[in-house]
Amino acid sequence: CAAVLKSMTVFVGPLPSLRSTSQQTSIQAEDPEWDTFEVYPNWRTMVDVTKDQTRDVVEIFFTLLGQGARCRLLVTPETTVEEILKRGRKELGFDQEWIPDSDFKLYVMEEHGVPGKGPISGPVKDHGLTDFEYEIYAIFEPSSY
Repeated sequence: CAAVLKSMTVFVGPLPSLRSTSQQTSIQAEDPEWDTFEVYPNWRTMVDVTKDQTRDVVEIFFTLLGQGARCRLLVTPETTVEEILKRGRKELGFDQEWIPDSDFKLYVMEEHGVPGKGPISGPVKDHGLTDFEYEIYAIFEPSSY
């Protein structure tokens, strides 16, 4: 009878720990090899972050600034700003037919929340496209109210 009970799967009792104990973790943290702050004082040295555009396809952020709605789009350097506006409006659900695309002006983000100098148009490569941290703001500015 004892042999039968031993062979049965039991779902009662504590589960075994899948993580290391706190003593092992603290020993690893004290090891200088694990001290990533000393080895990499700047996280950007760990990844290849440049202010240049070197990729064929780049992920950008498209933001409707007044609503705070934001999405990610994959674009090529030849993609026009007008195409980005159409895709971004559709992705965010702001693609109503009665609001023309001409009522939106697009700006490149210079600092977080701050649009660039003036509205942009044409291929996105002409407006400082980079591999990382590139964002386009769409601001609703109708020509007539």
